[in-house]
Amino acid sequence: MARDRPDHRGRKSERSAEPSVIGPVRRLHGRLSSAVREYVGRPLQRRTPLCALRIHHRLRRALEPEEYTDADPFSLRWVDPATIRRSILETAPDRPQWGRVEGGDWDRRWEPFDERPVPRAIVEHFEDGRPWRETPLYDHFADQLRRFNSAWDYTSMEAFDRRCAEIEALYRSIREHGYRSQRELAALEDAATARVSPFDEIAVDVGRDGELLWRSYGQHRLAIAKLLEVESVPVVVHRRHRRWQAVRDAVRRGADPSRDGARRNRRHPDLRPLVRGRGETP
Repeated sequence: MARDRPDHRGRKSERSAEPSVIGPVRRLHGRLSSAVREYVGRPLQRRTPLCALRIHHRLRRALEPEEYTDADPFSLRWVDPATIRRSILETAPDRPQWGRVEGGDWDRRWEPFDERPVPRAIVEHFEDGRPWRETPLYDHFADQLRRFNSAWDYTSMEAFDRRCAEIEALYRSIREHGYRSQRELAALEDAATARVSPFDEIAVDVGRDGELLWRSYGQHRLAIAKLLEVESVPVVVHRRHRRWQAVRDAVRRGADPSRDGARRNRRHPDLRPLVRGRGETP
C-alpha cells in the first residue's frame, strides 16, 4: 500500500507565484470554520472536565459492556513512537471514539505512516536539508485547502511559510526540551500554550493483534519524535479491536498475556497497567 514518491525537483519556478487554490467564498468559509474551532470548540474542550466524560463512559459500559472497554479512555499510554508504523486517518471516523470496542476489518485498511506527506516532508527538510517548498508538504498544504477550505487553520497559500515556521519551532522545542504531553504544556500556564487541550494528544487505535495505529492528532509531533528517536510519547487510545479487547479481558481476569500470544504482550503499553497491577496515568 506504499505510495510512490512524486518528483519535487525543478518546481521552484512553478511555486513562486503562490496560487490562491481556493476562491474568496471558500476562503471565507474556511475562516469561519477556523474561528468556530478557535473560539467555541477549543475553549469548550478545555472547560469540559474529564471526570464528567469518565462517568459518561462508565455508564455507557454498564449499558453496553461489549461495545466499551474496561480501560479509562482518557488515560495516557507512553509508547515508543517507532512502533507506530501505520495510519488509518483516511478510514477512521471523524468523530472521537473514546473507549469504543469494534470488530470488523477496520484495522486492515491502513497506509504506512512514514509515507504520508507530512512525515516525508519533515524527514526531507530536517534530515536532507530540502527547502519546505520542495517537499511534499507544499502540495499537501494546497490539497488541504481544496478539501477542507483551510489547512491547519490557515486559508491561503500565502500562510505556508508561517506554517513551516511553526513546525520548525516545534522541532526545536522537542529537540531541546524533550517531548511533553499536552497536559504538561498546559500546566506551564504560558500565553504561548493557551490553545493547548488535553484532547489533542496523539490519538491511536489498537488493532486485533495489539498494533498501535495512528488515527488523528499530533501527526507533526509524532513524525518529529520518530526522526529525533524520542524514547516515548504519550498517546490516547480511542478504539480497540474486539479481538484485542478480549486479550485485555483475559489479562484482567489473571491470564498470562504470553500464553495465548507473543511474549511481547507482557510489555504492550495497553496491558502494562494490568500486568504490573499499577494504576493508569490520569
